[in-house]
Amino acid sequence: MVLRAPAHQQAPSSPGACPRTPTLLRRCLDALKSVQPRIRASYPRNIEDRCDVGDMVLTMLLDGCFILHRLLKYARIARREAAASAPAAARGRNDEEEEEDDDWTQVFGRCWVWSFITCDLLLLENQIPFFVVQKLFEQLRTDPDETSDVLVAGALRLFRSLRPQMLHSSRIACRDVHHLLHLFYLSVGKLAAAPGVPRQHIELPSELPQWVPCAKELEEAGVKFRARQGATSFLDVEFHGGVLEIPTLQLYDYSEPLLRNLIAFEQTYPFTPGHVTAYAIFMDCLVSSPEDMRLLQLSGVLVNQMNGARNRDAAGFFGRLCHEAHLAADRNYLAGVITGVNKYQRARWPRWRAALVRNYFSNPWVVTSLAAAVLLLVLTMLQSFFAVYGTVNGREILN
Repeated sequence: MVLRAPAHQQAPSSPGACPRTPTLLRRCLDALKSVQPRIRASYPRNIEDRCDVGDMVLTMLLDGCFILHRLLKYARIARREAAASAPAAARGRNDEEEEEDDDWTQVFGRCWVWSFITCDLLLLENQIPFFVVQKLFEQLRTDPDETSDVLVAGALRLFRSLRPQMLHSSRIACRDVHHLLHLFYLSVGKLAAAPGVPRQHIELPSELPQWVPCAKELEEAGVKFRARQGATSFLDVEFHGGVLEIPTLQLYDYSEPLLRNLIAFEQTYPFTPGHVTAYAIFMDCLVSSPEDMRLLQLSGVLVNQMNGARNRDAAGFFGRLCHEAHLAADRNYLAGVITGVNKYQRARWPRWRAALVRNYFSNPWVVTSLAAAVLLLVLTMLQSFFAVYGTVNGREILN
């Protein structure tokens, strides 16, 4: 499937069209023809051999102009939001930027369609090379000082509502982006390490029957779950002192296809680190039943916002994501976490302590009864002690 531009956004060809249109159209077509070999190299041969040069260039023109329109619009929105948060003295008004560029006669009554289009822009089969959008931007921009980095800013603003977690991603260079899904992947896949401290990486066996036990078993072994605060990515999982810290992940109806496409991208692109795949398999091990899902929801790790039909099968969310996904052990960034969790789970003292808390400190009535029993035992021991002490002391006086 290839995205098509709406009819009102296609290049006009009527006699009353703008006189500049034929010139701009020819420049855009020539620019895309110049990179036609790169475009063909970006797709499987069995697909692109069925298209001649003219059809392929025209398809890239229509799809590229549609994507460019959306990115530039949201780049302007991002600038307006940044200006609104700036001090009033430093904030200027630009009437041209304040102008809304949507034709509301076209979109009124169906604004909800744009949310579906935004999700479709991140489907792996809908991707077009990002250099196509850059080429069109170079031909159509009106401000010569505006760089192509504005496309990245627009894309991050466009996909902000779809992010699994609000992130503080580092700067992404436009030249490093292959397509929109890759750009989104770069924005959600950044892992922060402490300054001067490399992330722990331990090589694991190539085949693991189970990475970690489920959440219920880990809780019985004394492992505590906590929503990690201040994480730069939802992938940034840590384990220390018996506490498994996982950044909060909000699950919506679109989260499953979104994460599945990120995993598909990792599975098909050879130079990705595979972090999303490792995270999905790790969470699939933790969530094997509705009880495991409930534990992670109570701890704030997972926030389920899915509708009723999907919510009933929420426990299988991660299992569906990583179905038939493969990950080499030497690419598993969670190797250190897995080793630490398993080692802690096999230790005896944490398990005994967890059993003590579960059996004797599970509710206030049990705690009250236990405290009363301990107090009674202490008083009985004191009474016995003073009775024996008084008897012995009395005999010494008589003697």
